[in-house]
Amino acid sequence: MEARLYRRLVAIQLRGQMRYRTSFAVQVIGNFGIHLVELAGILILFQRFNTLGGWRVGEIAFLYGLSAISLNLANGIAAGCADFDEQVRRGAFDRVLTRPIGTFTQVLASDIQLRRLGGLLQGVLAFVIALRLIDVPWTAGRVLYLPVVIVSATVIFMALFALEAVLCFWTTEGTEMINAFTYGGGELASYPIHVFDRWLRRLFLFVIPLGFVIYAPALYLLDKPDPLGLPDWTRFVAPLAAAAFALATAAIWRLGVRHYRSTGS
Repeated sequence: MEARLYRRLVAIQLRGQMRYRTSFAVQVIGNFGIHLVELAGILILFQRFNTLGGWRVGEIAFLYGLSAISLNLANGIAAGCADFDEQVRRGAFDRVLTRPIGTFTQVLASDIQLRRLGGLLQGVLAFVIALRLIDVPWTAGRVLYLPVVIVSATVIFMALFALEAVLCFWTTEGTEMINAFTYGGGELASYPIHVFDRWLRRLFLFVIPLGFVIYAPALYLLDKPDPLGLPDWTRFVAPLAAAAFALATAAIWRLGVRHYRSTGS
């Protein structure tokens, strides 16, 4: 029942956004252009340097594509978390609590941003460029694992957006602190994690496991050795890492809902 209601709410959102097709097209093109600058920056960087930590430009583009596709998918799906502070301030979350459907499902369905397709398309473009620049040793296992990696990374980013919303239960106002882990994490995941300081590697491996859902699987997909010396099995823990992080986020969300006190608006 909850899944059916979610699909209906999302369908209403999508119909509303597609009503003004010219505006929608301009937004998608604008979003694509903004993200294209980031990709151009990477390509320009490699005009001066041949490799980064032993990774060639095509391999970096591969990482960047995985990160951009996952981040923009999550950003489009979990856009309702971005203005959750407004829902809390206006007391709109009170209505959410009275409906016979999960609170987080309602927040997700409150806003779906199709304009994020621009960033998604730019990630796909980066991936296509990567495949033109490098010879990926595709096997049946690699082909099947690739969508698992993308879904796992998307789940991690969605959980991070949810954590930003959760803080509003205590602070009322939104906070930019989590953006350092969402957008900052997406930027970090676009590069081989072993080039960063040890504390940053540990943070994005063992606390926010983006390294286990993008970097480690990329080592397997590209058939590259791991300079960090992690066990080979860590290249296949992406779905487990994403599930564990999502479950932890869900527990924090439930705690936040129990903590919620109406603003009285």
